[in-house]
Amino acid sequence: MNGKKWLKVWFLTITACIFILMSINYIIDPSNIFNSNFLKKYGQLNERYLKIKYLNSNYKKYDSYMFGSSRIGTTEPSAIEKYIPNSKFYNFTLSMATIHDYLVYLKHFSKHYQVKNIYVQIDIENILHHTTGGFHRKDHPDVSKENILDFYRVHLLGIYPVGWRKKIKNNFFINSEQSYSLTNGVWYRQTREAQISSDCSEYIKRESTFHKINKRVNGAGKNYEKTIQALKELKNISNVNNINLIVLTTPHNHNMMDSYKLDAYLKFLYDISQITDFYDFSGYNTITTNDCNYYEESHYRPFIGKIIAARIFNDKSIEIPNDFGVFVTKDNINEHLKYKKLEVFNHDNKKFN
Repeated sequence: MNGKKWLKVWFLTITACIFILMSINYIIDPSNIFNSNFLKKYGQLNERYLKIKYLNSNYKKYDSYMFGSSRIGTTEPSAIEKYIPNSKFYNFTLSMATIHDYLVYLKHFSKHYQVKNIYVQIDIENILHHTTGGFHRKDHPDVSKENILDFYRVHLLGIYPVGWRKKIKNNFFINSEQSYSLTNGVWYRQTREAQISSDCSEYIKRESTFHKINKRVNGAGKNYEKTIQALKELKNISNVNNINLIVLTTPHNHNMMDSYKLDAYLKFLYDISQITDFYDFSGYNTITTNDCNYYEESHYRPFIGKIIAARIFNDKSIEIPNDFGVFVTKDNINEHLKYKKLEVFNHDNKKFN
């Protein structure tokens, strides 16, 4: 075979491979970018893209936003709207979101949408990461300013075995335990909710994450100062734009809390207090030490979101444990940290002795 024929064969082979790869990505659509609908059940949704795409056409329906990682994803907007008259919230929960993400999107929202209130849930895990990656976490081009064609090219020409496998698995081999509403941004876990309601003790026995032995190894990441700077900018933008900023810390399950170094945890709480007042639901309390309040060690159930809001807005009609939620300011932070340090000490002493 002469040189020209070899070049032709290679060209056709490469072209065929590219076409096949593009077809796979379009048909499987692992992050639901193309809305191809060949496979109806989702895999790894790119919420950052899908929610901006939705809001671009529907932003006038909302004037307030909930920011948080997937851990706030179970909270219905109505849980907060009931306390702020005439507000209309959208749950802008994002997988593995960081404070940097909240800043990026608040900048975008304040320029393009009406924003009266933002309800920001901060994970203690934010001490570890300033930003996160992954093909299913790429920002919408309107936010990143990436060329729209480049955005689609990446999703058409990338190789995403995890995304392909999850989408195919959800469509042909298992019944997905989750559902998702783009109109309010909320995730629903009906199967797990029913299992816990039916027999929580049995559910806890089966859920492996409740039985891990975590050690306090997670401290501040190398970009921790950038995280704190992002929170400062978030506060400043809220002030400049007259946005009502409500900040709270995530009530992590006790098993997850066991993974954070004490000094890093306390420093994070202190640093937050120097920037803004906030409601602290983290640590070891009646809610976080009861596994029946969680789907696994990372995500709390929907009714916890209602209790959080009830504490923040001082709703006396809802029963709230006395040790769940403390309003923290510059003035009381040092006293609060003393209590938190003793709380961790007592927890560890009880657990390991």
